[in-house]
Amino acid sequence: MRRAQLIERLGFDGIWVGDSVGRANWPVPDPLAWLTAAAAATTRIELGTAVIQVPLRHPVELAQRLMSLDALSGGRFAAGLGSGSTLADFEAVGVPYDQRFHILAEALPLIRRLCGGERVGAAQLTPWPDRTGGPPILVGSWHSGVWVRRAASQYDGWIASGFFTTFRQLRDGIQRFRDAGGSRALVATITVNLDAPSTPFDADSRFSLECGPAEAAERLQRLSELGYDDALLARANHSSADLPEAALSAIRALLPRA
Repeated sequence: MRRAQLIERLGFDGIWVGDSVGRANWPVPDPLAWLTAAAAATTRIELGTAVIQVPLRHPVELAQRLMSLDALSGGRFAAGLGSGSTLADFEAVGVPYDQRFHILAEALPLIRRLCGGERVGAAQLTPWPDRTGGPPILVGSWHSGVWVRRAASQYDGWIASGFFTTFRQLRDGIQRFRDAGGSRALVATITVNLDAPSTPFDADSRFSLECGPAEAAERLQRLSELGYDDALLARANHSSADLPEAALSAIRALLPRA
């Protein structure tokens, strides 16, 4: 909660948490529990998941949890949802990995209908009167294929991955998304380390901010010029000592405040 307050005070726009079940060899929190604590400690900052692996949860139970955080945060929560891509997480909970896209395609419309107060089979989750409809749903997917178009036409936005995607692929992806009528587009899992030695920008390497501040600012500007709305920065398994207030301030200073 103190960390969330610090991030908000430094002027960041959002706190986004990823999802890992069974793959990491360090403590990994449940993203919605972590964001509930952040919601209680803050007043302004957006809260989001990038992304929850929907096939690892039952859609009715997940819809209830999403609705709860949406209400508790006063509408500051954005639900980044996706199929998942790590075999170890699926093996940990006994879900068939090769069925993940089919499960996602069935679950997302169900979650949206439940958050809107509809009865789906035997399930009906009555939303709070001021939060009918639930949180916006943003679909996390690779840069090409059917899910980019679905994110644009059926949901509230698209979350791309910097860790697994090159700048050139991000450029192609945002074009597909905008051509399909999409609105909000984010790039998640952009690894950041401003103490790393600067290297020349390479459009065919994965997109990261593992470089000096001047180069990092230039890379973020390139991403903004492509038309992305948000950059979600990450440092795996870090502590507050690894990214103290001064380091967070330097990261926030990479782009001017809107």
